[in-house]
Amino acid sequence: MLRITENSENCTAVRLRLDGNISVESYADLKEVFQRYDTVPGRTIILDMGGVDFISDEPARQLAKLRGENLRIINCSPFIETLLETLDSRGIGH
Repeated sequence: MLRITENSENCTAVRLRLDGNISVESYADLKEVFQRYDTVPGRTIILDMGGVDFISDEPARQLAKLRGENLRIINCSPFIETLLETLDSRGIGH
């Protein structure tokens, strides 16, 4: 189960606080919320993953692919950060 809390940081950024596990099923919910904010030009989306205990491989690949100028991922556990960096450095995310 994944809980997503949406908070506007300012007029150009929104923070999505994630709590729980990111599975293939729960990633669909996250993607839906992400796409709602991603349609605004110049908006930065901040994924605060401080409450994420586990992430499946496929959602990790998708997040590594989306990570960039308009998507910042913060407060990951060291394991999740390493996983995202590994996927990104392999070019799997590109």
